[in-house]
Amino acid sequence: MATTHSFNFDNLSRLGDDTCGISARDLQNNKIGSYLTQNHFEKDCGLSNQINFATQQPNVFIGAGHGVADSCNIDNDSDLRIGGTQTNPKCRITLQQRQFLTVPFLGKGPHNAVLESKLQQGGEIRDQKSCRLVTEKSHRNTDVELVPSLKATIQNPANLVEGVAANGWIRGGLPSRELTRDQDYFKRKQ
Repeated sequence: MATTHSFNFDNLSRLGDDTCGISARDLQNNKIGSYLTQNHFEKDCGLSNQINFATQQPNVFIGAGHGVADSCNIDNDSDLRIGGTQTNPKCRITLQQRQFLTVPFLGKGPHNAVLESKLQQGGEIRDQKSCRLVTEKSHRNTDVELVPSLKATIQNPANLVEGVAANGWIRGGLPSRELTRDQDYFKRKQ
């Protein structure tokens, strides 16, 4: 038995092109869009239920935020902030008179282009750094004399070499254990 099928080629056959899938996606997009743009305080403009709940409970405080009012209370917020007279002007006010009534002169005076270019560019040195003798010049004019007491004792080896200073010198000092043993020995001997 032979069957015939109608084959449709090059049609929109992806899963994303299914009419049922498109309608479900549109429905979900509409729901999330309406949820994100919904005003949850529209039914209770003025937060009367929240204020009643907060005043019945101890240590429960309510606040609609700092400096921003919702759409229901924007007129009340403006009346509370500004009131009948505007105490906060829209521009900056200064309570003290300016020290200078005009801007002081910040220019540099008469212009001397030749002198300024010399100061900016500096002098020209054609010598290579390795051939220059500027740094090899001695700037030391005199030798400073030593203090007389230091001058008399600086070359004395008794002040520098331990073995010359004292016979029996032990490098690092005398051992403290031997000193205490000697003291104990002399005490017991007496």
